[in-house]
Amino acid sequence: MVAITVKNLLKTCIHTLWKLVQLLCFIVIVPPLINYASLKREAPLLGQHGLPYDIGYGQKLFLRCRGRGLPTVILDAPTGMNSDIWLPLQESLKQITTVCIYDRAGLGMSDPPPPPPPSSSSTTEQKSDEKEKKIPKHRGMDYTVEKMSEDLNRLVTATSQQAKPFILVGNDLGAIVTRFYTQMYEFDVSHLFLIDPLVETLFDNEQWKDHWYNKIIPRLHAMQLSAAVGINRLLVLTSMIDTPLGIEKSNNIEDDTININHRQKHLLCDASHISSSIREHFHMNETFSQMKLAWRMKAFPSNVSVTIINRRQYDKNLSNDLNKAWDESQEYLRTQLFRNQAQHRIIDSTDKYFIFNKPDLLETLIEDSINKWREQTKAA
Repeated sequence: MVAITVKNLLKTCIHTLWKLVQLLCFIVIVPPLINYASLKREAPLLGQHGLPYDIGYGQKLFLRCRGRGLPTVILDAPTGMNSDIWLPLQESLKQITTVCIYDRAGLGMSDPPPPPPPSSSSTTEQKSDEKEKKIPKHRGMDYTVEKMSEDLNRLVTATSQQAKPFILVGNDLGAIVTRFYTQMYEFDVSHLFLIDPLVETLFDNEQWKDHWYNKIIPRLHAMQLSAAVGINRLLVLTSMIDTPLGIEKSNNIEDDTININHRQKHLLCDASHISSSIREHFHMNETFSQMKLAWRMKAFPSNVSVTIINRRQYDKNLSNDLNKAWDESQEYLRTQLFRNQAQHRIIDSTDKYFIFNKPDLLETLIEDSINKWREQTKAA
């Protein structure tokens, strides 16, 4: 009798354990597969509001241009974000001139940087094969400002062939990219808008460097892992996680095409997009070094006017010390780098995403710059 009871108990334990194994396999395998299939199905539909342009090296970048006329306004997004943040401003400015937004490498609808070519072989046969295949040399360090500005140049000049001059508008990392671009391609640009720009001296403050590498990046790594295993999709479907950008209702006739809300949810579930965001953050120290070197090697072009735009407070969720260090970096940019030659504007907002939520705060400033260029061109 005891033997039968033990046998039944053992069978029950094995059955329960097997059910737990099945449940674990379901949790580990099914959500990632569903997420992967959903990403593959969604991506072609959510990228229809613009076009992919081949910039060479087997890489395509997403670009969306609207409107007509000169100068051409090009908008560059903050660190780790795609071009959706500029869509409301683009819709406003397209009434008066050509406006372009794009996704940097690996973000949004753009391809990640291609892998480096295989190392060259010492044998004559392999060298001959490489010559026949015309394998290009790998350009610079991926996810740094030098590479980003070259990508942008290839995108807007060599492939999509946008009309010059450009008014470049950059926010956060986008401001460094547009600054570097202006240094390298000075005759392409007529005016530069730097919105809450990252400044290359920011990491001279150890607290900021620690915050960046020990708080922001680990948080992104956790988000990437959650996306890879399909948890983010479950959280999005159950409305337990919010997208950084979103529009509740709009009268814009292109809303069905733009589809901001769906695309932002898609990107939250895309581990590849988050991985590129991590790499942009991780290589920020190298980006700052490249910007410092460019500034030492070449004077900022005198033909380009500059406007620096800051919010009243950078981030109310950060400590006073971090906000103070940020303000000091902005002052250094204005007084030491541009030697008080740049215009400075304060926006009465503490909203991190004000360029998306309140594009009218920027629209007038950019429109004034467009009109000024047109008046000068007519006078000439």
